[in-house]
Amino acid sequence: MRAPARIAAWGALGFALAGAACSPPPRASVDGYRATVTTIVDGVPVTPFDIAVRGENRRREAGPGAPVLILLGKELKAVRLDPASKSFSEVPYPRATDEMLPGFPLAPFFDHRAEAATRGVTQYRRESDEIFAGMVCALWRFSDRPDDDASPETVFWVASSLENLTIRMDRETPKPGGTRARTSVRLTNIRLGADPGLFEVPKGFAPAVPR
Repeated sequence: MRAPARIAAWGALGFALAGAACSPPPRASVDGYRATVTTIVDGVPVTPFDIAVRGENRRREAGPGAPVLILLGKELKAVRLDPASKSFSEVPYPRATDEMLPGFPLAPFFDHRAEAATRGVTQYRRESDEIFAGMVCALWRFSDRPDDDASPETVFWVASSLENLTIRMDRETPKPGGTRARTSVRLTNIRLGADPGLFEVPKGFAPAVPR
């Protein structure tokens, strides 16, 4: 390769590398994210599953070859993919939202005021920061009945480094005898970025045949 050609080639490579270096890092609010969800009920873990979130779209799958649930928030539509038969079927949207991860705020920018308004309460509190999954989280505690010491309570763990994304939610409910049932939903292995294709029916999939 002649010297001018080599210089041009290296210049093009340097320009490409500089462009890549200047690219903004992925953000949950723009590029979405993927994570593993683990639920722990009274100390016993439930089978984990994976989720993907981008904008108002959601995806849930239990593992390779398992059925996949996709929610399209703007269209208020949901489909279930069956990789084994390469087919898909529509799912009633309300039922699909209940199945996805009910009660857990999957979008970034957790808003404690909006959460209080949704719950119909005005009393709640911000607790000290704690570390979960290597990230500093602000803890927000809400009681279903703020004036009742025996009220069920929910604590949201909010990671400021992920645009105030909730990465853990703990729920305590009183039981007879003075004990409390405890359920913890946790996001781990969080990866920023979720390809838009994750929320589409793959090519080659056909509508499922009604039974």
